[in-house]
Amino acid sequence: MTYQLRAEDLGFLTRARFRQTCTRELRAPADAVFEQLAERPENWPRWFAPADDVHFEGRPPHGVGSVRFFRLYRVLRARERIIAWDPGHRFAYCAREANAPGVSALVELWTLTPSSGIATSVTWTLAVDSAPPVHLLLRAGRRHIDTLFRDGTRRLEVLCRGG
Repeated sequence: MTYQLRAEDLGFLTRARFRQTCTRELRAPADAVFEQLAERPENWPRWFAPADDVHFEGRPPHGVGSVRFFRLYRVLRARERIIAWDPGHRFAYCAREANAPGVSALVELWTLTPSSGIATSVTWTLAVDSAPPVHLLLRAGRRHIDTLFRDGTRRLEVLCRGG
């Protein structure tokens, strides 16, 4: 069964019921990080362990308005619409449908800020409105979400550096 989620814009990041932000500096240039995050969805399973299939639907070029299919743990599926695409700086998407109940809106934003030398500060924000049981799971899972981000960005850094 497929559940439709509410369309949201970047303003949702400030008004969502659940928000979590993680930041880490990667020893990789912002353009390389953006390429892996936005332009190469097929590489997500190489650095983000729960992902096993990520791809754009439709032909390139991709950008704002494009639809991306995302599958986690071989079970959870979602279709996301790209809502921000600023090469080397910002990438965001809004989930529009999912195969699991309980989430009414979800937006994720990746912000890239070049720092010293070839390093990039990567900030990821997750914003979700959901039914109370899902909200409780998200709150209880904050540490797990932090760990997924930390471990994933370590692998992302290696990938961006040609590893």
